[in-house]
Amino acid sequence: MEPTNKKVSLLRIVAATVYDSLLMLGVWFLVGSLALGVKFVFTGEVSSLNPVAGMSLVILSTWLYFAMFWIYGGKTLGMSSWKLRIVSQDGNQITIIQTIIRFLSNIFTISLAGIPLFLRRINKNNSSLSDLLSKTSITSD
Repeated sequence: MEPTNKKVSLLRIVAATVYDSLLMLGVWFLVGSLALGVKFVFTGEVSSLNPVAGMSLVILSTWLYFAMFWIYGGKTLGMSSWKLRIVSQDGNQITIIQTIIRFLSNIFTISLAGIPLFLRRINKNNSSLSDLLSKTSITSD
C-alpha cells in the first residue's frame, strides 16, 4: 500500500499537535497521581517525586501515548480530529523503532521552537525533519 502523499498543511499539523498537547496534560496528571500514590503506599511519605523519576515518567508516558496510537491506529486523537494519519514511507504501519526515532526528533524540533518544521516548506516531498529521519510521512485521511 503506497502512501497517498497528499500535501498536508503545516497549520493542520500544528493544530493536531496543540490538541494532543492538551490531552497529554491529562495523561501527565494521571501518571503523576498514580506515581505519588504508589510512593505513599510503599514509603508512607507524602512528598514530591524525585525530579529525575518525575521527568522519566513524563517522557515515557508521552512516548507511550504517541507510540501506541501511531502503531495501532496510525493516528493520535489530535491527528484524528484533523483527519491526519502517519504511515511508513512504504505505506504500511510504522514500527516501534520508527516511533522512537520520530519521538526523539520531535523533542529536538520542539527544543528549537519548531523551526525544523519549516523544512516542510522547502522540501520537495513536503517532509519535516522527523519525517525524513524516521522514514515516515503524515498524510490526509
